[in-house]
Amino acid sequence: MTRSGRAILIAFVAWTAFVWISRISNTLRSTTESTGGKVFSTVLSILMLALAAAVVVALVRSWSTPMSSTSLVSLRAAAIVTVVVWLVRVPQIVFLDDDPTHGAPFKIVHAVLGLISIALAAGLWKVADGNAGRAARSVAVDPARAGR
Repeated sequence: MTRSGRAILIAFVAWTAFVWISRISNTLRSTTESTGGKVFSTVLSILMLALAAAVVVALVRSWSTPMSSTSLVSLRAAAIVTVVVWLVRVPQIVFLDDDPTHGAPFKIVHAVLGLISIALAAGLWKVADGNAGRAARSVAVDPARAGR
């Protein structure tokens, strides 16, 4: 994997951890969020952190060897779920959130969080595509690598 590919993966993991650990903290401290809302937020946050952990595993495994097909699937799944979550959450927060304590600054911050997350997910997808090409070339050169 290239140095810039590693940097993108590390940035995605760090950003995802920051956003979703913060969300868990905010959820647990909330006095206005319903129990159902807290459960949903916590489960979603844990899912996003699990995807970030899968990216860490892919990064470690591919540090000195070509990325496996399982790792490529993990990167793409993390990218897809991240984009879907933020394409749903940003409009909900900006247009449907009627909490009077969630003014324009709150909505702008969350829109920016979503845009950064989507940009990093796009980078993750690009890294997966680049590594899929490298993996295909290495299989063509060494057919013994086909199942890895």
